[in-house]
Amino acid sequence: MGDVMKKKLKLWIRCLFSAVHIIYVKIFNIRGFFSSFIQDLSLSTRIVIDKGGRIKIGKAIHTRKSVVLEAMEGGNIDIGGGCFFNNGCMIVSKERIVIGEKSSFGPNVCIYDHDHDTNRSELTENKYSSAPVKIGKRVWIGANSVVLRGTIIGDNCVIGAGSVIKGIYEPDSIVIQKRSTEIKKVNSDLEFGMGDDEENGRTEEHFGLEILAKGT
Repeated sequence: MGDVMKKKLKLWIRCLFSAVHIIYVKIFNIRGFFSSFIQDLSLSTRIVIDKGGRIKIGKAIHTRKSVVLEAMEGGNIDIGGGCFFNNGCMIVSKERIVIGEKSSFGPNVCIYDHDHDTNRSELTENKYSSAPVKIGKRVWIGANSVVLRGTIIGDNCVIGAGSVIKGIYEPDSIVIQKRSTEIKKVNSDLEFGMGDDEENGRTEEHFGLEILAKGT
């Protein structure tokens, strides 16, 4: 069996397990979960929908390990087709998060449309401030970035690794948050420094999944 045939077979097997995963989630969330059956979801992907929450995902979504999609009470997540989520991505909604088609997210990207209200009278209360998040089509967000409530990211934007994003970003923008690196000598033989690292996301298998979805 050739390499191409092996890759196609592995893709079909992953899609089959994804379909079973989707059916399982749908059974327990009949009114709150909507998805095409043509997906490539890791079995470790967690889809959590609280009362009144809603999650909708388009065709050919690809997730790696430990991705979390969570719609809290009243939250709404809408993900366009062809999106890719690398290891450890987390999307949590209390109001509304919309992600456009063919956007890609590096490892450990977190997206929230809410944060804790620090003006609450008692620290034990769980009160939140929320505002919708909208991410356009064909957006790339680098590893370990955080997208905060009220953020709008236009189509074709690139967000550099390790960014903390809040605000409005025009289409076709490249956003890089520069950080200075300080190196201090511990002794004459040892120095410490810091660096950045970013892993590309979309894989050959993911493009194959998109082709498969177009044929359905």
